[in-house]
Amino acid sequence: MSKSAKVAGIVTAVVLLVGMWLMLNYNSMVTSRNKVERSQSALEASYQERFDLVDNLVSTVKGGQAQERDVFGQIADARTRYNNASSDSEKEAIASSINTVALLRPLQEAYPDLKSNQQVQVLMNKLANLEDGIKKSRNDYSDAANSYNTSIQVFPKSWLANQYGFTAKPLYKSEAGAQKAPNVNF
Repeated sequence: MSKSAKVAGIVTAVVLLVGMWLMLNYNSMVTSRNKVERSQSALEASYQERFDLVDNLVSTVKGGQAQERDVFGQIADARTRYNNASSDSEKEAIASSINTVALLRPLQEAYPDLKSNQQVQVLMNKLANLEDGIKKSRNDYSDAANSYNTSIQVFPKSWLANQYGFTAKPLYKSEAGAQKAPNVNF
């Protein structure tokens, strides 16, 4: 085997290895980005389910006191703003601005006939479970976004990410003051 054949073989091997490295890293970044987008979609589906469930609750409980109309009006307004939002961050802010369980629990306590209505009780339990699911979806999204962001920010993937337009995804952040439970007065 001649010296030029050996050099050509080595060059070919190096090119193949670099090509495989590029392909594997590119594919892993695409996989991570898709996981973030899937997590975000699941979170949005949870928000939509929350709004739909509240509509069912409103239909079940219709009428009654002005406080009920006010609470349900706030929820309906939030749903409308959510459906009309033009960006993911705007949707997140709107969805985070209303805690349906915190608003509806005191209402249910204030009206014993509402509390004893089995259908309302089932819907309230579904809402509580849904709020837990939303919390989990937020955590899943943040975990996926953090993993993706880390993968595109470390060298040498950061170079490849910049070449192919991979950009960081925002982490879920609660609104200022969200750690304080809302105060609902009737």
